[in-house]
Amino acid sequence: MANLFDKLFNKKVENAPVAQKPEKPKFAPVARPKYGFVEQYTIVDPKMVLNGGYEHWQLCENVPVVCEESPKSLCGFSGGVMLPTNVVMGLLMELTKKPAQDIENPKKRTVSIVRLDAKHRIYILPNLESPKHPVFVVENDDDEEKASGWSLYMTPEKNRAIVDVLKIHTR
Repeated sequence: MANLFDKLFNKKVENAPVAQKPEKPKFAPVARPKYGFVEQYTIVDPKMVLNGGYEHWQLCENVPVVCEESPKSLCGFSGGVMLPTNVVMGLLMELTKKPAQDIENPKKRTVSIVRLDAKHRIYILPNLESPKHPVFVVENDDDEEKASGWSLYMTPEKNRAIVDVLKIHTR
């Protein structure tokens, strides 16, 4: 009540609480894809996930990767996704070697998958050595078909999706 009278009679209020500005986050969140055929995963720092390391999974076809947006199970563990070992193992090894403050930005840990059709996928991975040049991996499930056949499945909408995903890593 005293503060109300002080404001009415223009008295200076001592020890008034100063309004603090909300702290701005250090890094902007990664933009999520708008397309139904694009998947995007932000990998949790590998040094905090497996004590033994990902090198134990090198002989397997797929490696389990824990992502930030994966739901937690009933026992408290984060769920993950299975990604092809031949595609993401290099990135996982690089992430384990880098110090935590170098990979703090979520853009440096984001893996995007553009599904062209049931058999062809394009993986867009961050390049930790030169951040403006992401790694572009094309994978297909057909053994007899060459990897060059992926260009036959491109549409203008899929081209726009690839450009949107590339903007994440180049800007």
